Amino acid sequence: MTRRTTSLLATLALLALPAGCRNFLTGGELSTDPNRVVTASALQLWESTQPALWTVMGSDLDRNASMFMQQMQGAQRQSQGIYQYSVDESTAGGFYAALYGVGALYDFRNVESQASAAGNKVLLGITQVEEAMMMGTGADVFGDIVYSKAFTGDNPALDPQMQVYDSLQVLLSAAITNMASTGGSNLGPGGIDLAYGGSAAKWTKLAYTLKARYYMHTAEVRGAPAYQAALAASMNGMQVPADDYMAQFSGSSGEQNLWFQFDIVQRSGYMAPDPRFVSFLTTGLDPVTGAPRNDPRVNIYFNSARNDLSDTWVGLGGNGNAPQEFVTAAENLLIGAEAAYKTGDQATALALLNQERSTYQFPKTLAPNGYTVATYPAGTSGVPLLEAILSEKYIVLFQNMEVWNDYKRNCYPNLALAPGAVKNKIPARLFYDTSIRNTNTSIPLPSAQPIRNANDPANATDPSGAACIGQ
Repeated sequence: MTRRTTSLLATLALLALPAGCRNFLTGGELSTDPNRVVTASALQLWESTQPALWTVMGSDLDRNASMFMQQMQGAQRQSQGIYQYSVDESTAGGFYAALYGVGALYDFRNVESQASAAGNKVLLGITQVEEAMMMGTGADVFGDIVYSKAFTGDNPALDPQMQVYDSLQVLLSAAITNMASTGGSNLGPGGIDLAYGGSAAKWTKLAYTLKARYYMHTAEVRGAPAYQAALAASMNGMQVPADDYMAQFSGSSGEQNLWFQFDIVQRSGYMAPDPRFVSFLTTGLDPVTGAPRNDPRVNIYFNSARNDLSDTWVGLGGNGNAPQEFVTAAENLLIGAEAAYKTGDQATALALLNQERSTYQFPKTLAPNGYTVATYPAGTSGVPLLEAILSEKYIVLFQNMEVWNDYKRNCYPNLALAPGAVKNKIPARLFYDTSIRNTNTSIPLPSAQPIRNANDPANATDPSGAACIGQ
């Protein structure tokens, strides 16, 4: 990142030279060094946005969330500290800075400008979806972030979190309109799109699912209108596993699944399955039937000893080439189910929950396609239905940061504090990176930062009415 930033600054400095100083020895290869490309095409820039987005979405954030939510246990060194809520300005792992750097907002804006000028509205729309995913995740984690004032000068002001979510809804609506463009120069990224092969239809379903996700992230404050908007958006979002947005990895050194790199290549033993999540999957009681779950997914996520991730889950036989899921049909259907329940439509909530449970597959694993879990009987309603929806989402989004967002909205599962916890509450946000605070006076000191973000007032109770322990 530093090399790229230095290169960009050097280029800008050259462009700022007086005109008379730039007319000497110019033209042809005197001006253009074929071995040192300064200006990248829209497609070249867009290609670099894929791994940048996947790295931000799939590394520290997912691991930290899995430890906060007691799916994985921090067993050694910094992972143990994070598991016990010892968080500081280093915990985000440079994530805040990464929102704006190589392959992120700076490059999104360049691609969008070039694609718009070239009349490639499909590429423009797809890049807008990437921007929404990146910046929405930033708002989820930090709350207020620099967005509308990005790249406008020194010390840009932070936009309020709820304003960022509103801006992203506008951006995603524009993206959906742009991706509907056909003919002419509306070619999109084509084959360099490793997730969807350039399919505007699949990117459009992703856009609607992100709209549903971000409406849900405002619903604890805005109530019924946000739930209604989330339900409407989810109906146009992902419906089947083939729609899932997943990072792709070759398995070559440095190009492996990010969990594989951490758990097997770099930091073996730092994390382990949390015994409480294992119990949730096995002996935990189903909120509808009252019987132990005995959920077979425990055998897909973890090895037989329950002391590590299974090889098939993180690496398809140990090669590190397993895709990593970031936005899925399972999430979308369960967003719809929760939103329907909270707007009073329990019949639709049950139907969507059963649709997810009857169609869910495991594309990351060697398990047979078409794997299902039992559906719930007609008439399932009330608190058991809501808890069944939230339980399924907690299970199916293993290794996905959304479990943290769901918990903050619902206090479900109603988690006790982690063993050895150094604070009396589960972290609800992360501190901004030190490097950014030191270069932008708009970023407050850690002592002046809020404990919770604006979209996330603490829950007094869980869905059953029991006191919420961790908030």
